Amino acid sequence: SKKLGNDHIDVAVLYYNLGVAYGNKGEYDKSIEYHEKALTIRLDKLGSDHINVEKSYNRLGIAHCKKNEYDKALEYHQKALKILSEKLGNNHTDVANSYNNLGR
Repeated sequence: SKKLGNDHIDVAVLYYNLGVAYGNKGEYDKSIEYHEKALTIRLDKLGSDHINVEKSYNRLGIAHCKKNEYDKALEYHQKALKILSEKLGNNHTDVANSYNNLGR
């Protein structure tokens, strides 16, 4: 069997899913840890404007918000919004959801 490296894009998906699971359990430090790992791989492999990078930024924003770390949350949600606006235009529902996240 072939092994994936620690920086393989499929590993980023696993890290992302672990981050979501920990977030759903209320374990926000672990959630952030895994979302940061996913983000690092995604930035390296996909570039800074990829939609999956936006998803990582969004989840990091949510986790930081849950920890009352509003400055960090705002920073990540703004990065997510920038990607969505550029990719989808300002009238897309995902962009509206991103604005909603900024207002949390």
